[in-house]
Amino acid sequence: MIQGEKGKDRVTILGLTSIGHFINDGNMWLIPGIILPVLNQLGVNYAIIGLLSALYAAISAIASPLVPLSIKWLGGHMRAMALGMFLWAFAIGLASIGFLTHNLYLVYVGVVLAGVGAAYYHPIGSALLSATYGGTAGSALGINGAFGSLGRALYPLIASILVFAGAISTVFNLWILAFVTFIVGVAVLLYGIYKFDVKAYRRNKDDPTNSSTTLRASIMLIILLFVITLLRNTAGQGIQTFLGIYINKVLGIKLSISYGEILSILLASAIIGQPILGWLSDKVGRRLIASISTFAFAILFIAFIYTGNLVFAFFAILFVLSNFPLIMAVLGDLFPREQVSWATSIVWNGAVTGGNVLGSLITGLLAQYYVPIYGEVGALEHALLIVLILAFISGALWLAVPKPPRRTKVPLFG
Repeated sequence: MIQGEKGKDRVTILGLTSIGHFINDGNMWLIPGIILPVLNQLGVNYAIIGLLSALYAAISAIASPLVPLSIKWLGGHMRAMALGMFLWAFAIGLASIGFLTHNLYLVYVGVVLAGVGAAYYHPIGSALLSATYGGTAGSALGINGAFGSLGRALYPLIASILVFAGAISTVFNLWILAFVTFIVGVAVLLYGIYKFDVKAYRRNKDDPTNSSTTLRASIMLIILLFVITLLRNTAGQGIQTFLGIYINKVLGIKLSISYGEILSILLASAIIGQPILGWLSDKVGRRLIASISTFAFAILFIAFIYTGNLVFAFFAILFVLSNFPLIMAVLGDLFPREQVSWATSIVWNGAVTGGNVLGSLITGLLAQYYVPIYGEVGALEHALLIVLILAFISGALWLAVPKPPRRTKVPLFG
């Protein structure tokens, strides 16, 4: 790999990774936005839905070590990214076959296996752009991140057109999105084999390791940030897992193209939310904005539950999806540069992943527990209200986080 090749292929690398980000984040929202609401309408209860979403998140975490191994085995980042696309295509295709043959167990397996595909894109995409663009990677990552946000916002609408334009039984049309994912994977693979790829990194003997450095911040600070993120993400994931079902079952908006439009509009809030919160954090401080945004998410979603006004839901989702860059920036401010990856790994892999699992599982079990008492509609409302208590605790705990010694710029797109 020489500098001339790297410069010549920058635009193509950015294009392929951006398309990959669009598809990856879009596929991720096929599960809570389309598949889970359809399963619920087919009679699958809240507990099973929560368990499926929790297993998806857990499998994604367990599969994370496969990513660097795949890069090493396949000989490059582009090839490993293609493998992730193929895994996504297989998972969605399997779920589609399950719907076509009325075999819900195949759908369940497809949802869980999707967690393996979801583990691939983000670490590979950021590494590809950083290696290809070097010191100018910030702008490229911003463009790439915007495509991810667009995919997350548009895929519920695209899938709704494919699935709900006819009867609900046409949910097997998700195979079209599986096929698109597969084609993009083929393009990425061929480019990585015949044109350009970023090879697997080799660690030098002189490279610093976590074991050779002493953590300057206290263990209590790590625990505090872990708990803050775990609680917030548990509440946020509970909301995201059941958002589509809530819109369908509680608001009475049938699974249709209109449903897809509403979900897409709600998810599009993060496109403007991340830059706004990033700008505010530079002006008034990370901790304050992180705390306020957590309280705002909980208060606004409670207002949505009691009023049914989708404007409240729009701004609640804005704060849910826009807060993570702030958490990562706080870690960058509190820890020495050589220790940021260590701290980020603990908070991200532990607290965020743990919250993803617990949020889906707890909300689903609570909702199912309350069904005999309040009925399906009231049960889901009560479960979401209870899980939102965790967001209030998380927001209050930010007051215990010390003031960062320095500031870094918050990325505009996550």
